[in-house]
Amino acid sequence: MDVIEVNSREPNKAVFQLYSLLFLAIILFAFSSLSYLAILGVLFSLYILNELIYGFGKGFPVNLVISFLACLQWIIGPVLSYYTGINHPFYGMQVPEDYYFSFIIPGVILYHFGLSLPVLGVKQIPKLVIESMREDALAKVKGAYYLIGLGFVAGFAAAFSPPSLIFFLYLLSQVKFIGCFYLYVSNSASNKVLYLVFATLVLNALASAMFHDLLLWSLFFLFVFSIKHHISLKTKFLGLFAGLFLLLLLQSVKYQYRNIAWSNASLGTFAQSEVFFGMVFNKLMSPNELFDAKANETSITRLNQGWIISRVMNYIPYVEQFADGETVEGAFSAALLPRFLSENKAMAGGRAMMERFTGIILQEGTSMNISLIGEGYGNYGRDGGIIFMFLIGIVFSLILRQLFIKSQENPTILFWIPFLFLQVVKAETDLTTTLNYLVKASIVMILVFYGFRKFLKIEL
Repeated sequence: MDVIEVNSREPNKAVFQLYSLLFLAIILFAFSSLSYLAILGVLFSLYILNELIYGFGKGFPVNLVISFLACLQWIIGPVLSYYTGINHPFYGMQVPEDYYFSFIIPGVILYHFGLSLPVLGVKQIPKLVIESMREDALAKVKGAYYLIGLGFVAGFAAAFSPPSLIFFLYLLSQVKFIGCFYLYVSNSASNKVLYLVFATLVLNALASAMFHDLLLWSLFFLFVFSIKHHISLKTKFLGLFAGLFLLLLLQSVKYQYRNIAWSNASLGTFAQSEVFFGMVFNKLMSPNELFDAKANETSITRLNQGWIISRVMNYIPYVEQFADGETVEGAFSAALLPRFLSENKAMAGGRAMMERFTGIILQEGTSMNISLIGEGYGNYGRDGGIIFMFLIGIVFSLILRQLFIKSQENPTILFWIPFLFLQVVKAETDLTTTLNYLVKASIVMILVFYGFRKFLKIEL
């Protein structure tokens, strides 16, 4: 099927936003005990969700994905924690609601503005180049197969490589998904190759018992799917509810499965699949377990990144002083300077950040981080942290702007947005981790484009 322009019969976005926000506001003011700040946060989250839903089929609105995940984990999770009575003694909110939301809500809103402002003048470009995307992808089918092959080879080589090469090979292994985007939009091949690549993504998720990459690449594929096929607003919302249910289902079995997978290293691929899908089947047969008290506490706790941010707010400056930009400067230095020029460059990862800004010492194998907004508070306090979020949003958006502009000459360069922003969209990572990934992914992308042009005589 050819790439299709968005149907003009789709309900007007401004009207839909107005009515949905007004309806939810009436419900919340009339029937909930939420504070004004909490209501503002929920309404802004709905606004971002609506923008994201309308963004499907119009390119890769990765800035809206970033804003939505931030709203989900920094606003909605804490609202549920404050108002459902499910406030875990360790993973619960550590500061009063008004103190938390008076920082977080302005911070998230300005983060979204920062993510949006630089692309305002060019946001129509992805919609315009979509029409030529299929033709452009069709001319690059050979390169798409090479990308898929390169991704598989890099993934295989990573198992035998020295530690210094693992991250580089990991990045190279991700290009197979970009190759699938080219093939899918071009209509030049059967879906068997796509099924194979997706199957390896699922199997890798089961083998590691980590599902972030699976969820994010699935989301990015939905963007490509909606570029190729027109999807009505009704279908988008049905897909949203189906996706939320699947996430809830995954959440209900993930930790039990992870304990089994990590404590039984001898489990083979077939055994892992059997265990995981057996757990999923059992949950589907007992749907009441998806919503019992323990499941609700687990879901809210995992959704709520705010408990870590609130610990930062409770720890800084009372136990540890503000960092005054030290970790921000270190993050940019670590991302832009090679290690031989900056021997003491910051290391990516949350262990040091959690200990410094919350006092929590993570056990081996535990993955947590303070998030960008937590780091902003830890460096600059409330007002400075809000401004920091606006500025860092602009940094990310400027990169997106350049990709939009480049897509006028090379429409399929939009397929590389998920590759570059795979870690940026996550709401829990710190600035060092985010910039380190973004810069190295950009370098790998440039090397791949250059290598294909120089040695294979193929333009991507």
